[in-house]
This record gives sequence, C-alpha cells and structure tokens, in this order.
Amino acid sequence: MFLILHIGGWLWLTFMVLIGLTRQSVKAANRYLILSRLGYLFLIITGVYLATKTFSGNWWLTTLKAGVGIATLGAIELAFARRQESHLTGRLIALLIGGLILTVACGCWLHFSLTGNLW
Repeated sequence: MFLILHIGGWLWLTFMVLIGLTRQSVKAANRYLILSRLGYLFLIITGVYLATKTFSGNWWLTTLKAGVGIATLGAIELAFARRQESHLTGRLIALLIGGLILTVACGCWLHFSLTGNLW
C-alpha cells in the first residue's frame, strides 16, 4: 500500500511541477510550488517507511534511490526559484527530467531486485 501511495506521490509531484513551470505568471507558479512542497512532505514520509522495509534487502540501492530522490527534489526547488527569476534554462530542465528518470529507474530496479517482478 505504501508503494502505491509513494508512486502516486511522484505522479502528483511530476504533474504539479509540469503545470507550475509552464505558468506564465509568477503568482500562478507559486500555487503549484506550494502544492509541490506538500508532495515533498508526502514523499519523504512514504519514502522513509519504504526505506526501512527495503534497507536490509538491498542497502546500497535503497541509499542510492534516497540520494537521487532528494537531489531531484532539490532540482525541483531550484527550477521553481529560477522560474520566479525568469532564468529557467533548458539545461536545468534537462537535469530535472534526468533526475526524475534516474529516480524512477532506481525505484523500479530496487523493487525488481527485492520481489523479482516489476509490478
């Protein structure tokens, strides 16, 4: 159940970031920044719970996923800050997308290594 909630949290966060970074006004983007921060809180809570369950099975991949996930959250914060200053670059967007892909890949790999199946 926590895994489904965690995946749903990442989908929520991705959706909020996508909408927030494409808004024209800073005020509209700030609404989605707040909703994204609620998503961070939810992801951290579910992520810590899941990490306590997976750490004994594959400690290095759990640690890698946690580190990449936190770095991705940092990249999201940086992207919103740059968006507010109107200095959002393609390089930062590419870093953000790469972080999301790497986080998902680590999560799928971790799940596969512990259960033997992807779903």
